[in-house]
Amino acid sequence: MLNRSTRGTINCKFNRRIVLFLVVVAGVPLSTSASQFCVILDPYFYRSPVSTTLEGTTKTVLAYYRMVDSETLSPAKPQELTEEAQAAVERETFEHARRLLEVIRPEIIRDSNGVIIALRVESSDPTLSAILLLPDLGNRYAILLGPDCFFAAPNRRTILFFPRLATNIQTFAPLVHSLYHNDPWPISTEVFEIVNGKLRANGQFNDDF
Repeated sequence: MLNRSTRGTINCKFNRRIVLFLVVVAGVPLSTSASQFCVILDPYFYRSPVSTTLEGTTKTVLAYYRMVDSETLSPAKPQELTEEAQAAVERETFEHARRLLEVIRPEIIRDSNGVIIALRVESSDPTLSAILLLPDLGNRYAILLGPDCFFAAPNRRTILFFPRLATNIQTFAPLVHSLYHNDPWPISTEVFEIVNGKLRANGQFNDDF
């Protein structure tokens, strides 16, 4: 004859098995936190399961990832993120991007006359490209580059900032292509800008140098 405590133990185990069965067989997702996920720029050929388009391009998308650890990302699965959950992930990504922007320090690139012609930002954080989603990023370094700068995101570890005026950014095409082709996680060789608070592509770095 089973006593009360034994019956309770068996019931708990049985209930856990039912939950696991629903998750594995029926595809019912366990509850997830938006802080476990992020949105970053991705090349379209990664075919990320959950992604949205980016204005001005078909080569680069905004993709959703699960953050495995501080340096590892895994593509999010459609059953993990409803539309409501995606909106929460975007908000969390913005917050993380702002915190990241506070700690990274740009390298200043000057021409032979000492004039600032670009800034280079690097980080081991694979979500670095999310800073490009911040609507005010174009003026973050306005004191150095002037307003509404251009950007390049050749790989997950590198972002380049360029002044909108008085600089031929195509002179950086060899560098952008090198950073793109020689990295295990390339993103794009396109030129990006922020218009009305939204990131969009605005051209391509030449490959005929």
